[in-house]
Amino acid sequence: MIPVDTFQTKSSQIYAVLKSDITTGVYKPGLHLVRRDLVKRFGVSLSIVNEALGRLGNDGLVETKEMYGTRVIALSTEMLQEEFVLREAIERHVVRLLAEGGTDECFEELLNQAQTLDRLNAEKTHDEAKVTMMHLEFHLQLARATGYAALEETLKRSSMRALLTTRWRKNQRLPHPVDFHEQLIRVIMDRNAALADQKMREHLHFAADAVEGKPAEAPAAPSPAH
Repeated sequence: MIPVDTFQTKSSQIYAVLKSDITTGVYKPGLHLVRRDLVKRFGVSLSIVNEALGRLGNDGLVETKEMYGTRVIALSTEMLQEEFVLREAIERHVVRLLAEGGTDECFEELLNQAQTLDRLNAEKTHDEAKVTMMHLEFHLQLARATGYAALEETLKRSSMRALLTTRWRKNQRLPHPVDFHEQLIRVIMDRNAALADQKMREHLHFAADAVEGKPAEAPAAPSPAH
């Protein structure tokens, strides 16, 4: 059955549960999601299950093919590389836009989010699934702050798919500087688009290079507090 939450529709609650099951690895890539089994599991109608699966499809977490049904997306090595290239292009453009046009209020909110994320990530007993989703939301908030909805939606789809990969999970477990995300925001706050672009590149490649055995680019020292 679905958890009771009067502030969410049934399809939204099912969507949230299934998204969690997929991104935490309960449902593995390539797993076939049988709709009648989901109807039985959640005690809802087929139309509600279809709506939830449709939203997961929009996120890029599942794919549906006629005659084959719906399955959790399984990405090839080539597809993973394409996803990373797309994500890097979007996020580097996002920070350039923010450095050029972000408001002080926007920067203050992003800095608070970054500090909270860094603090939770440093806790030895943190909830890995919770911190992973907070990390995703932090990067989506950067895109959202530009005011361009298409950037956020495209980044969301790419990043959600990345959650399914072993590389993403390894990235989250690597030791990062204690102020890893705060460093990024403080560089953006300097309002130098070129420096913000370079810092985001370092940020994205820090974990990716470490997973692949390459020497990670040394993060720049944090800028003085404003």
